[in-house]
Amino acid sequence: MFNEHLAFNFTNTSVKYFHPDDCPILQKICFTVQDKNFQANFGIQNKEKENQRNEAFTKVIDQGPIARDSYQNLTALQPELPRETTIYKTKKRINEEMSNAIPILILNISNEQSLTPIHKNPDINDPEIIEEVLKYIGKAGYRKITDILLYILPDLINRHVINPDNPIINLRISGDGRNVGRKVKHVIITCTILDDIVNLYKANYHYTIILYPGTENYKLLQRMIAPIASELDDLILNGLRDSNGTIWTINPYFSSDWKFMAIVLGFNAPNSKHFCLWCLCTKENIGNKHKVCIIEKNMDQIKPAFFDNNSSVKPPPGYIKPPLLQMIPLNHYVPDELHIMLRIWDRLWNLVLHELKTQNQFDNLTRKKIIAEMNRISVSFQFWQDQGTQNWSYTSLMGGDKEIVLKSFNFGVVFNEERAFLINHLWRDFYQLYNNMKSQKTSPIQFANQAKQWLDLFLTSSEGELNSDTFKEGLYRPKDVTPYIHVLVHHIPEFMKQHQKFGLCAFSCAPVEKKNHDQVSAFFRKTMKDGGKGAERKSAIFEILHYENRSMYFAQKDTIDKYSKPQHIHIKKLKK
Repeated sequence: MFNEHLAFNFTNTSVKYFHPDDCPILQKICFTVQDKNFQANFGIQNKEKENQRNEAFTKVIDQGPIARDSYQNLTALQPELPRETTIYKTKKRINEEMSNAIPILILNISNEQSLTPIHKNPDINDPEIIEEVLKYIGKAGYRKITDILLYILPDLINRHVINPDNPIINLRISGDGRNVGRKVKHVIITCTILDDIVNLYKANYHYTIILYPGTENYKLLQRMIAPIASELDDLILNGLRDSNGTIWTINPYFSSDWKFMAIVLGFNAPNSKHFCLWCLCTKENIGNKHKVCIIEKNMDQIKPAFFDNNSSVKPPPGYIKPPLLQMIPLNHYVPDELHIMLRIWDRLWNLVLHELKTQNQFDNLTRKKIIAEMNRISVSFQFWQDQGTQNWSYTSLMGGDKEIVLKSFNFGVVFNEERAFLINHLWRDFYQLYNNMKSQKTSPIQFANQAKQWLDLFLTSSEGELNSDTFKEGLYRPKDVTPYIHVLVHHIPEFMKQHQKFGLCAFSCAPVEKKNHDQVSAFFRKTMKDGGKGAERKSAIFEILHYENRSMYFAQKDTIDKYSKPQHIHIKKLKK
């Protein structure tokens, strides 16, 4: 009766202050009686709008991510928020709906994995995360590529990313392993649509296919990738049939860092005699700047040696095991431009430090000068001495900081003017080369010339007689050239030409690495476990894949990110 009276008064009063076309509607009113808070809601409850609101909150909680206990605390402070049990039910409903569209399957890893020490710096050091990751050794989650494609297909068509009149999908597979502590990696294999240029650099549009904690080796990847290989074989042979009966042609590509790609291709180590995935160059000729190397290996040479029992053909040099994804052409295995920059940066930096050490200049004063110069260019950097070995270690920089050093670090702080000019020249030219490599507008022919000029600069020979006034020191030796430098100079121009439609940036693994890092950091924490007990309580691996399914649900449903804020009216004192 009280609520009805309020609604009646509002209706009668609002006509005096609002135009009829404004359609003022009383939605709710809050008041206090004897220190108890009450909220009266008016009108018929709109279930659809309520579901949309709950989904919007679920999306924001996922994106946080906000732990269940933390959200409970928020709802205690702000009662107008959807209750935690409501969010839990919404999340469960979406999980069930998406599990029908994109089922999450279990891959059994029957044999125990032996953990070998990881000598590189861990990507993640958090003891809680390391402890949780180690618990899930031997477990893996898998989502079918076919299910993912069929789910996102309508949105891709609506956004005119792909055309049913020309039914072709350019599908890129990628892989990445994160060092979690010094014993285990968290390995992820993803797929994305190369045609979706707008979203290609966003981590959420690289869809996880396989996820497992363990080791990054051929034997384990062979078992993990087997279902992907079977799917791709079928998709490439028969195409993807959608709900309208249209059959889509699938063009497969692969991109990752060198190590992951070499494992997938069954290739030997990069320090072997035959080190290159694409050409016949040997370790002895890697620094020969006069040698012309082109992509000359192909999958038609590799497959008979491993998949045809009646064939006596030997595989190209360097290929020692059957490739795991032999249906992808070798020239569609595209190197990741980010790792090219990262690994060549590492080589250039190590060469600088090696020179300082051989000249007995790597002392406290030099280290302080380097740190000061890093501070000048806003890069956080430190040296420290390992207690056991007494060797000097230094901060492992991320990609963005490495770019800043390439662009702005002045080696004049540790070398004489002539020497610093040469090294600065080498670093700045590589920075420009990296930017040109990422640009879709760069001419492959022009890039090839620039890369060869840079290699000539890298291999600048010393001139004159040693210890004489005429002596002019050069830069580096042919044996200092690495496989990544070889690929930059000889093969990147070819890849730029062959895949100019997408550009090399389309094959960057930065979004995949970000996805992997974010997943491990967020989900392998005890506080982020989804609630429930026993069977209700899922492992972090399946939490991640359910989260991915929900992210796809929100993207396809175009779930809202925010509501418009109401205009607040504050009345200090009511008139009597």
